[in-house]
Amino acid sequence: MATLWEITQEFLSLASIIEEAGGEATDEMMEELAINRENFGHKAEGYAKLILKWESEIDTAAAEIKRIQAIKKTKENSVARLKETLLHALTLYGQDGKWETPLMKLSTRRSQAVEIVDETELPEAFFVVKKEASKTAIGAALKSGEEVPGAFLKENVSLQIK
Repeated sequence: MATLWEITQEFLSLASIIEEAGGEATDEMMEELAINRENFGHKAEGYAKLILKWESEIDTAAAEIKRIQAIKKTKENSVARLKETLLHALTLYGQDGKWETPLMKLSTRRSQAVEIVDETELPEAFFVVKKEASKTAIGAALKSGEEVPGAFLKENVSLQIK
């Protein structure tokens, strides 16, 4: 049995021959077209079933990713709380911020971090501006007939399976 691509190529070839003949198709050409349509229907149904199956598997995978991300977040929160509790205890009971056991060494380390209290009071020099094209504004301008250099409206055709 031919692939969907091969069936499409055969159809296009036959359509081209019929067009060159001024739209006249022989009985043999019509028979060939019918067979191709039959093959297409069978192949298209197979493709559609596979697409629906894989879309379902994608949805299942996305749900599993969310579930695993929730587990990850819970573990991260638990680790953060345990670290905070251990750090507090180490500062109270450790000698110079250190504690040693037969299996591990615990110690504290000092670091610095910038904390912003009120962003509205910061000078402009300390802001980073991100330049990003607004597809919404560009689309509206193009639809209203305005010419936008470097952009155009592209019409897409998508497949629907019901």
